[in-house]
Amino acid sequence: MGPSDHDLINHAVGGDRNALSALLERYGPAVRRRFAHEIPHRWQSLLSLDDLMQETYTDAFLDISEFVPVGDDSFEAWLATIARHNLLNALQMLEAEKRGGNRQRVEVRTGEDSFVALYELLGAVTTTPSREAAGMEARSAIQQVIELLPDDYRRVVRMYDLEGRPMQEVSSSLNRRPGAVFMLRARAHRAMRRLLGNASRFLSGSA
Repeated sequence: MGPSDHDLINHAVGGDRNALSALLERYGPAVRRRFAHEIPHRWQSLLSLDDLMQETYTDAFLDISEFVPVGDDSFEAWLATIARHNLLNALQMLEAEKRGGNRQRVEVRTGEDSFVALYELLGAVTTTPSREAAGMEARSAIQQVIELLPDDYRRVVRMYDLEGRPMQEVSSSLNRRPGAVFMLRARAHRAMRRLLGNASRFLSGSA
């Protein structure tokens, strides 16, 4: 008889990656079955079930320390919630990209403006009075945060958000389907928000 869910969850939350892998092996197939027919046919060439599950497992590894079990089957419910969020996020961005009006995307700009736009998109607040000062502030914060990101995160943010390259070009460069890249981008933005924290610590002249 293998270890109980309770024991595996306690170990996983404490940082035991093997325990988390065991939980994913135990509950991943059930979550996969839930979403087997959830991806609309028109998007299946751009987003696969494998993409969805891979990104969901990655999020589980990143966020397991925050998991609080509540009753039986809570891990499966938590994993399914992550998958649902990832799927909806990817579908919304794919739909917006198809319409050519992805409002969540940083507009294609030049110079400091692209950094200011991304800075604002991430919810950071700038209190500088001029656009020039705001650009310098945003560039400083974003550049320092980007350097702390994993390589794939850096690449999608630089190529898609800052350089304004088409999603097909970005997905080809990363060797991922567009839907998977949108999920990756969402994770990169979450990581950047956490790293920014109190954004003032990234600004020149800050303590």
